[in-house]
Formats: sequence, structure tokens, C-alpha cells
Amino acid sequence: MSVIFSDYGVEISVENGRYYLNYDEGELVPRFRTIEIALEEAEKAKLSPKDAYEVIIAFQNKERREKMNDI
Repeated sequence: MSVIFSDYGVEISVENGRYYLNYDEGELVPRFRTIEIALEEAEKAKLSPKDAYEVIIAFQNKERREKMNDI
């Protein structure tokens, strides 16, 4: 995995044409999480801390919706 961006608490990597965003989702103790993102999301996350946060929140919202549909 090759890191292509690292700043303001996020790291973006690419491996085999797939993009991954690594961030700390821990509250009191660091707990790092890696999510797969699209190229467009990778480009957006590089723009600013706010944009990176929006990419993370969009992923978390999608994940929550999927969990609710499973119930």
C-alpha cells in the first residue's frame, strides 16, 4: 500500500487502483480505521480537514443505513 497523502489526521493510500482512507475513530484512545473510498472522495479529502470529515461522515452514514436495513 502506497501512501499518497497524509495531513490533518487522515492518510490516503492506494493499492491495486483502490483508494483507502485511514483515520482515528477513537474517542479516548486512538483506534484507527481504514475504509475504501472512490477516487473522487480521495481527491475531496485532500482539499481540507472539513472535506475529509465530510467523506468520513458520508461513509459512516451509509454504513448506518445499511445496518438499519439489515434489521
